Amino acid sequence: MVMLRQFSLLFLAFFLVSCGGSGSGSSTPSAPMTGTALQAANTVVQAINQLENAGGGLAAFTNLFDSDGVRFSADYNVTSSDLVFTKDAYESEFIVQNPPLHTWGIEDGSGDPISLNVRSFLSQRLWDFAYHNNATVTEINTSSDFLSQGNLINNMLTFYPAPQYKIIEYHQAGVDPSLNGMDWTSLMVVLKNLGANKWSLAGLAHGAWTI
Repeated sequence: MVMLRQFSLLFLAFFLVSCGGSGSGSSTPSAPMTGTALQAANTVVQAINQLENAGGGLAAFTNLFDSDGVRFSADYNVTSSDLVFTKDAYESEFIVQNPPLHTWGIEDGSGDPISLNVRSFLSQRLWDFAYHNNATVTEINTSSDFLSQGNLINNMLTFYPAPQYKIIEYHQAGVDPSLNGMDWTSLMVVLKNLGANKWSLAGLAHGAWTI
């Protein structure tokens, strides 16, 4: 009975991942986004919002992943050591009851590791504001276009060069007068240009004031 139960659980997990994916088992995006870069970025932001608020399924988000995966960066100083998840790998961790912990970088100030599972990193570190609503949206072409201004070096345009990539920033200005605007946050959506007005999601990065 124990072995049968374990087999049933494994089959269920496989079934859920298969339903959420393209059905072929590959990491190729099921639905490349079409239109302008801004329209594609809005599709990403809406998919995250729906996932976070139980209004949409996981596949609506992961179907947008680039075939090489999505790089998840805790801040806008992007490094090659930032974690990258393919569609299949992200889904398989997202659906399990106790997803494994990963180190996504270090906490500003304390230097402690950011140790979270994939679900918590999305909800706590990236989606810390309802960026689908009332954010200032900017298509980034030069470094001066970023509204995120902290003490870290913003190397996103170097790490994701045009025209292969396009970065869209969703910025929330500070709201607490006592903090003099330092409580601002941003979500950066990185799109890969697939040509013919088609896009895939290649990266997500967060912006906030750093010490």
